Amino acid sequence: MSTGRSIQVSVTHTVLGIAIGAAIEAMLPKFTQGASLTSLAFETTVQAGLNGAALVAVAGFLSSDDPTNGLPFSMALFQAQPEFGQRIEQISAVVKEQVSQAARRTVPLVPAV
Repeated sequence: MSTGRSIQVSVTHTVLGIAIGAAIEAMLPKFTQGASLTSLAFETTVQAGLNGAALVAVAGFLSSDDPTNGLPFSMALFQAQPEFGQRIEQISAVVKEQVSQAARRTVPLVPAV
């Protein structure tokens, strides 16, 4: 595999990832910090599904003779969707809080000495 081919594939896949990611994010409502967990979970699930559908749609093109193993495409696809990242971070924070609360309820109290 030549360096020139690797550069060409990297640039092409990055442009494709940006275009697809931006299109996906443009189809969804703007991220709202105070949105309900149900709404946030639904939007995140839909966005994840659209990403999966996009990957299936371009998989044949991406995998043909790809020396980059899809890394430039994947990074560009994700980075072109900053609100997807915000949704994931918000849900992650809720999950962390729920786990922390559950851990505090199940840990027996240590008697003071």
